[in-house]
Amino acid sequence: MKLKKYFLYLIIYSIGGFILEKIINIIAYKEYVDNSILIGPYQPLYGSGVVMAIIVYDLFISKRIKNKVVLNIALVVTAIITTAIAEAATGYGFEYLYGEILWDYSEFFPCNLYYVCWIPTSLFGIVGYLVIKYIHPIVENLINVFPKYMVYILFVIFGVDIIITFFFIL
Repeated sequence: MKLKKYFLYLIIYSIGGFILEKIINIIAYKEYVDNSILIGPYQPLYGSGVVMAIIVYDLFISKRIKNKVVLNIALVVTAIITTAIAEAATGYGFEYLYGEILWDYSEFFPCNLYYVCWIPTSLFGIVGYLVIKYIHPIVENLINVFPKYMVYILFVIFGVDIIITFFFIL
């Protein structure tokens, strides 16, 4: 049950990340830029950062911290850290495997690393916090009524997309 739940979170927040990425690209480049890696309308980088923050929050933070202010601060910090981990793992992993730089924050911000930069990483982490705080409770309720067979269909679609992308396109 937990794997189903976290997989659906990954898909939902990856679709949200895809939409966010398109909005950011339109604002930054003044045009639609398709910088997706996978075929489908999802950006797993965003989904994985949010899912990691949810897991840390569910397993550790919410069980140990009772003060609401401290709880929110801990969630913001967690979301920023998991965003940085997701960015670093995705960016450096892809560069290692395929020899390509996916993005470079130094084009817009002063920073020493291509993939993790204090300003955008923190902004994405804050967006992750807002998603977890305000959107995630709604998503949790939707997940509970999501048909099991649809999870399998999404899993197959996502898996086939990854296989096609990484073994035949890249």
